[in-house]
Amino acid sequence: MRTGSGALTASERRIVEPAAAGRTNTEIAGLLHLARRTVETHLTSAYRKLGIRGRAELPAALERPRSPALT
Repeated sequence: MRTGSGALTASERRIVEPAAAGRTNTEIAGLLHLARRTVETHLTSAYRKLGIRGRAELPAALERPRSPALT
């Protein structure tokens, strides 16, 4: 499995960016017209790919260089 910010799907990236900026799951769900549970699921997947445990670590994790695609 690819890891790092380059491994995030477009949907995960759309969700983690406002989360890193301090938006709540409910706010993100409203902005993107998604269920709150969908936001939670994408964040959990993104945390795993980024190797972090929670929202507080998102800004730093997103600033790390993207990992190259595995061939």
